[in-house]
Amino acid sequence: MDKPQFIWTQDYSVGIKEIDEQHQHFFGVANAIVENSGKNISRDSLLQSLGELGDYTFYHFSTEESYFDKFNYEDAPQHIVMHNQFREKIKGFLDQARDEKADIQTIAQDMATYSGNWLLGHIVTFDKKYTVYFQDHGLK
Repeated sequence: MDKPQFIWTQDYSVGIKEIDEQHQHFFGVANAIVENSGKNISRDSLLQSLGELGDYTFYHFSTEESYFDKFNYEDAPQHIVMHNQFREKIKGFLDQARDEKADIQTIAQDMATYSGNWLLGHIVTFDKKYTVYFQDHGLK
């Protein structure tokens, strides 16, 4: 069965170079997880992938959230709720992966699908809302 791949296109651009580059890297992380989930992944490899996804997610979210604070972005509270839900979901995957009885393949596939689809939806639903606001504050 073919695994879905998360492909960056200009449709996902928020018009801010730094954030677009981070989103593109995020797509790469999600695609690596998809690729690894199709193999006989080990618990250690899954934990490493989850760690990379979590680390990059927190880095990226902190970039956006620092701009929310800096520019006093009015939709920040709702946006941060969405970030926190994703953080919790990744933590949940990590907790599952640490369970010696857990089905690692299923967790890897679920994590890959969830993270890629979440990113696609989040960019077009939430991130694009701040484009003009951030650009009006000098970000390009």
